[in-house]
Amino acid sequence: MFTVADAIGGMARATHQPISDKEQWRPESPVVTLSRDYGSGGDEIAGMLSERLGVPLYDMVILEEIAKRLEADEAVLRRIDEHISTVRDLWLLNVITGHHVDLSSYRRTLVNVVLMVARMGGVIVGRGAHVILSTACALRIRVAGSPDVCAKRVMALEGISEAAALAKIRNVNSNRGRFVWEMFHVRHNDPTQFDITLNTDRMVDMIPCVEMLMTMARAIYAGDVVQNNARVPM
Repeated sequence: MFTVADAIGGMARATHQPISDKEQWRPESPVVTLSRDYGSGGDEIAGMLSERLGVPLYDMVILEEIAKRLEADEAVLRRIDEHISTVRDLWLLNVITGHHVDLSSYRRTLVNVVLMVARMGGVIVGRGAHVILSTACALRIRVAGSPDVCAKRVMALEGISEAAALAKIRNVNSNRGRFVWEMFHVRHNDPTQFDITLNTDRMVDMIPCVEMLMTMARAIYAGDVVQNNARVPM
């Protein structure tokens, strides 16, 4: 099972891999990006894909790497990361905390970190990675669910009321969508931005979903290795 240490180790190895031509953009292992609705089971699917494909899972460790590169307070970046509502909020954060982090710097660093991860392979959760790797050798997954079904899962996991679960789902999904829009001017639930959109409303056991996604991820990776046609946007 891969751990945070494995993800950090993957980043460290990628940092020392030079990039000079198309061939070197081909990842060493399959790459998956996963965007998800809150309560849809996306995080569970991401973890299972990571374990079964034998690649690291990149989630909060990406934020830690961005904070290191920007020499910024991780708590400040955590407020930006998938939670920023407007550029004005970011300006206010800079005033309150004394840390200057503008959107262009954050976006540039985010793109660089995701590209670095993509060179090694892994499952990248959220953060607009599906946009950054839109033409790369990566399977781009969207995991969705209706509010009512997602609320039942959240209620069971977090022990909160249905009203609280629905409110949290609306808030988290709205923040995630706003983050992708602020960073890339792309709607986070735009189906044209994904290779597959999976509605988990009728799925109790996620294993069949994971097996299907593994087949797709390996097919994309194998096809790219044969054709050597990886393209990663800069």
